[in-house]
Amino acid sequence: MNKRWVLYVTVLALFIFAFYLLLFVNVIDPARIYYNNADKLQQLQKNIYLAVVTTYVFILLFLAIVIISVNMGGERNAEAYLPNSLKVLEATINAAGEGILVVDINKKVLKANELCFKMWDIPSDMHNLKDAGKYLDLIKKRIKDPDAFEAWVDSSFDTCAINHYVTSLTDGRIIDIISNPLMDNDSMAGRVWCFKDITAIVNAENELEKSHEEMRLITEAREYDKIKTEFFANMSHEIKTPLNIIIGTLQLIELDLNNENSMRSRVKLAEHTAIMRQNCYRLLRMLNNLIYITEIDSGYVEMHAQNNDLVRIIKDTVSSVEKFLKKKEIRLELNIEPDSLKTACDADKIERVLLNLISNAVKFTENGGIISVSLYERNQWAYISVKDTGIGIPGEMKDLIFQRFRQVDKSFTRKCEGTGIGLSLVKSLVEMHGGTIEVQSEYGKGSEFIVKLPLRQLA
Repeated sequence: MNKRWVLYVTVLALFIFAFYLLLFVNVIDPARIYYNNADKLQQLQKNIYLAVVTTYVFILLFLAIVIISVNMGGERNAEAYLPNSLKVLEATINAAGEGILVVDINKKVLKANELCFKMWDIPSDMHNLKDAGKYLDLIKKRIKDPDAFEAWVDSSFDTCAINHYVTSLTDGRIIDIISNPLMDNDSMAGRVWCFKDITAIVNAENELEKSHEEMRLITEAREYDKIKTEFFANMSHEIKTPLNIIIGTLQLIELDLNNENSMRSRVKLAEHTAIMRQNCYRLLRMLNNLIYITEIDSGYVEMHAQNNDLVRIIKDTVSSVEKFLKKKEIRLELNIEPDSLKTACDADKIERVLLNLISNAVKFTENGGIISVSLYERNQWAYISVKDTGIGIPGEMKDLIFQRFRQVDKSFTRKCEGTGIGLSLVKSLVEMHGGTIEVQSEYGKGSEFIVKLPLRQLA
């Protein structure tokens, strides 16, 4: 039990004892003696009245003592608690993992913790300064962009919002700063600045990002190495096949030359030379594409743009492959909307684009299939379309076929020849004209490649 309440109970007991003593002396004992005496009874009544009044006085005094004691005790507790609270607050601020600076609306320092002084290298003889401007001058000397920081500090006093700022110091550290408003009712009375050194965090994030980038580069290098290996394997296959045909044809020619039937030898010789010529052209196209794409990468290929008629270029290109398509039993359809469509382009490169697209369509179209070549104009753009009824392209491969050395079927048992550089070359040439190329395809139902070129003419 509290000592104060022991005192209250003791005082109350004394009051009660005094009351009964007074009652006995002034009332009970005289009443027994003067019961039949009228004058004495009147005196007795006065004594009773006096006893009652005295009792009320004692009670009022007791209540006054209790109230005064409680108030004095509360004041003493408050006086004792206030320094303790300030000490707790001081310890909390100093123990915080951030530098803290509290200023009023007039930029007078209300409080700053030790970490704030240490973070900004503020000398000990300046720890008791009240002018926040002097602290700001010291801080600015350690910041790489002091003018921007000062402007941000000044703007913070124009708003009650929580502001955030990250700055780099001249010594390489990175400080994260948060400014919170110090509110008094509905008005701002100052700002609370929290400074946190995030150098280690930023460095760790940079290292993690660097690690991710290195992993990405390693993955890309491995993928490129895999693609390169596949490419060289395909190249050896593509070169070996026509060479074997040429060697075999030469052997047949030698046999026919030894044949006595000269007329028959001439016919066979013509057939054999045609086969050799076709495979030589095949090798030549492949080597030309390799050389050309290497020149593009090296920056040696230049645009020789002139005002050319796309209708004429397409018709001439298509007519040059009609015989070949007939031998393949593939029907060629030509759909050209305008009679003439002139634009600034490199005719040789547009012809190479179209030949590669037609060659690609032929590779994946069975005998009896159809290849359609179309030209039309929409909103100052020329559209060249090459559509086939071939095997189509799987959905997951549509974004990969324009990458160099990529093929839908990478196996050595594939039915269709190719090195995987034709479509990559087409994309590069189209982009040199400021155009784009896209593919629309459904696996098993054919593909359509659409080249989009800007219509513009040279003066």
